Amino acid sequence: MIATETKTTRRSIITGGPGSGKSTLVKALETRGHRCYTEVSRELIRREAKRPGGVTPWNNLEAFARLAFTEMLLQHDHAAEAGERCFFDRAIPDIFGYLHERGLDIPKSWLDAHRRCRYERTVFILPPWPEIYINDSERPQTLAEAKALHDAIRVVYESLGYKLIEVPKMPVNERCEFVLGKL
Repeated sequence: MIATETKTTRRSIITGGPGSGKSTLVKALETRGHRCYTEVSRELIRREAKRPGGVTPWNNLEAFARLAFTEMLLQHDHAAEAGERCFFDRAIPDIFGYLHERGLDIPKSWLDAHRRCRYERTVFILPPWPEIYINDSERPQTLAEAKALHDAIRVVYESLGYKLIEVPKMPVNERCEFVLGKL
């Protein structure tokens, strides 16, 4: 897939473990006029939970990861025509982090596809934030599991050569200013 760039598109990733405020931050950036891509996993979980035998990360992580990889690659390629900065609520390396945390191999073809992706090398990572962490139907992980996922995601991004900037725990408008000030 991997679309050819026709304009200057900058793909910035917002990542971190579950419940750290990523989606809230991405929505706030969108309200400020930035092109943003929502978290693929939450939408897939909603869709799959409605289907008999649907695939979720907790009943079949490998199959779910295949679905998420395909959707995230489509998001990446969709941004090729944007010609502007785009923010992603998670990206392909996040899938690798989930697989890594469970001790599962990352398919070589996925690593090859990722190498062709054009994400910014600087990635914004949100730390675990117990005070805002809540469970819901798409986030059944305990806080300890969310922290373990955060750590696995961090390890994967660093191993892929990304520079991580930790976004401080502060109100969302201040988080927006922090992110925008680092670009």
